[in-house]
Amino acid sequence: MNLQALRTSPLATVLLLIMAVAACSPLASPFSEQAYRNATAMKARSLSLVARSGEPFVQHGDDVQALLTDIDAAYEYAKGLPRNEVVTEQWRLIRDPDAGLVGSFASEWARKGAFGATFRQDYAEEIAFAFDTVICVEITKKSAADCNNKAEGQ
Repeated sequence: MNLQALRTSPLATVLLLIMAVAACSPLASPFSEQAYRNATAMKARSLSLVARSGEPFVQHGDDVQALLTDIDAAYEYAKGLPRNEVVTEQWRLIRDPDAGLVGSFASEWARKGAFGATFRQDYAEEIAFAFDTVICVEITKKSAADCNNKAEGQ
C-alpha cells in the first residue's frame, strides 16, 4: 500500500467529495467540537498503535478493541448529525476491515501477530491521511479555512 495508490483509488474519490462538500458549508452539517475531538483523538490513538505494531498483537489486543469501539462510537455520532453523509462515509471507511485503514490494520495485526517497519509506515501514512481529511472537513465547517495542504500531508 502507498499513498499514490490511495490517491487513485475509490477512496480518493470519496476524499475529494468530502472536500467539495466542505467547501459548500450550507450543504454540510455545522461545526461540531465533539466531531473534531473524536477525529483528533482517534488519529493519535490509531497512530500510536501503528507505531507499536512491531510488537505482538496479544500485548495490545485490549487497546485495539477499545480503539475500534471508540471509532464505532465516532461513526455513530457522525451518522447522527444532519447533512453529514460524506463525513459519515469517511468514518465508515476508517472502521471497515476491508478498506485499508484502521479496521484493516487491526484485523491484519491480529492475523499476522506483528508488522515490519515498512508495513507500519505505509499504514501510518494512509491512516493519518484519512483522519486528516475528517479533521480538515471539521475545521472547514468552523472557519471556512483552507486545509487541503494539511489533509494531503504537505
